[in-house]
Amino acid sequence: MSVGLRDGGVLFMTGQAAPIDKTDPPRLQAAQTVFSDDFLRYEVDVSAVSMPQADLNTRWATFWPVFDKGKIVQLPNGDLLATLYGNFKDDAQYRTMLVRSTDNGLTWQFHASVAYSPTDPHPHSVGSYCGYCEPSLALLSNGQLLCIMRTQGAQFAGEYRPLYLSWSKDLGKTWTRPVPTRPQLMNISPTLAVLDNGVVVCQYGRPGFHIAFSLDQGRTWQDRIRLSDLPEPVITGQFDMVKVGPNRLVAIGSDAEGTKVWPITVERVSISPTGAVLEGRVLDQQGDPIANAHVERSPTRYYLDSWLEHETALDPWEATPLTVGSPVLGYRSINRCKEYPLVQTDARGCFQFDSVRLGECILTVEADGYAPQHRYVKVEPQPKAQEFHLKTGCKVCNQVVDNAGRPIPGACVVLNRWHIHTDDTGFFHWSVETPLPEQVEIGIYKRYSSQYETFKTTVPFSQLDQTYSLSASPAKRTGG
Repeated sequence: MSVGLRDGGVLFMTGQAAPIDKTDPPRLQAAQTVFSDDFLRYEVDVSAVSMPQADLNTRWATFWPVFDKGKIVQLPNGDLLATLYGNFKDDAQYRTMLVRSTDNGLTWQFHASVAYSPTDPHPHSVGSYCGYCEPSLALLSNGQLLCIMRTQGAQFAGEYRPLYLSWSKDLGKTWTRPVPTRPQLMNISPTLAVLDNGVVVCQYGRPGFHIAFSLDQGRTWQDRIRLSDLPEPVITGQFDMVKVGPNRLVAIGSDAEGTKVWPITVERVSISPTGAVLEGRVLDQQGDPIANAHVERSPTRYYLDSWLEHETALDPWEATPLTVGSPVLGYRSINRCKEYPLVQTDARGCFQFDSVRLGECILTVEADGYAPQHRYVKVEPQPKAQEFHLKTGCKVCNQVVDNAGRPIPGACVVLNRWHIHTDDTGFFHWSVETPLPEQVEIGIYKRYSSQYETFKTTVPFSQLDQTYSLSASPAKRTGG
């Protein structure tokens, strides 16, 4: 964690704010390094950190509150703000804290808690909740502070929780209730940067390595760069990014070819408020048009939430089947209740959406007798026509409920090793191409939850269309 000081020099705060003796409350100190502006000279020292409620975290790892990655913020009056994460006394999960320095980092005083919740604020989400950790802090162009935080506990590949955001209007004294990023950014080690043109940038990873961009102070993330989609453990998602000019960035991370450095220039341009025309065709495998196919344009989803499980191999932790290749964007069947823009193809298989806002969206195509298809589409001022070639097949769309008939969102559903998840209404969606399987091995469970038992069975494909019920675990049935 670093900052280029206005009076000269570059301050780095690293590692734990750990106690120097056994007094109560603890007297903490952390390592600091101050470089000259040209990085040819440096001095190593320690900074005193005043945080009376700090405690040793032992649940997820063993450490005192830690200065992590990202930038230290220097306020207009010269004061410094920095984030740490760890525990206060009696905390059940990670807490993100803010400290303030009035002497260029020689001493730090506790300023505020950015975020803490002992229980999962969104318990129906997939993933393993750990509290709020790995924060990154930024001073926005409107004078507010923005903090982005990891909430995923387990490092195992698969089910992940999104990054969460919180804003402060009073220079960090109070913070809004944390909310998930929109669209959800997954899932660890974020770094924020604010460019001179007002664009807010977030680097993050796992699965893959991505750079996302916001034009509304982080409320939504309208665009992104996908540098890799490779899962853990192929690449960890623990990368970094730094601002190197008014509107220029350098990102460092990995793709399939190894570690690389990516220079990025961000330019804001004015666009027509009327939007663009997005058109295309739906054809069969012989190139013949498919009439009356339904085409839905829905908001983008960045999370890659479907993958093929290896038949025998497990991940390095022997926790789950190894992911084959990279995860992909999961199929979601067209749902008229959501009222997303929906059109039908004409006799020539053509479709058209008018006045489409620029940016990413998802097109989903369904037609009787064919396996549905979907894809990301980047809508530009003159977007490329989209062409879909459907294969014969069908869609599967069924619901997972509990014993009382209530939908279970975020459940894992494995169909012949294809790993997908139920949506917010408990439905899972599968696009199946011919030849259709005669039998389907089904596994349904709620990962990281002891609330339900695992459901396993094998059924003929013709009997797959039914509602599936997860029984409460014995502990839940007995009130344990």
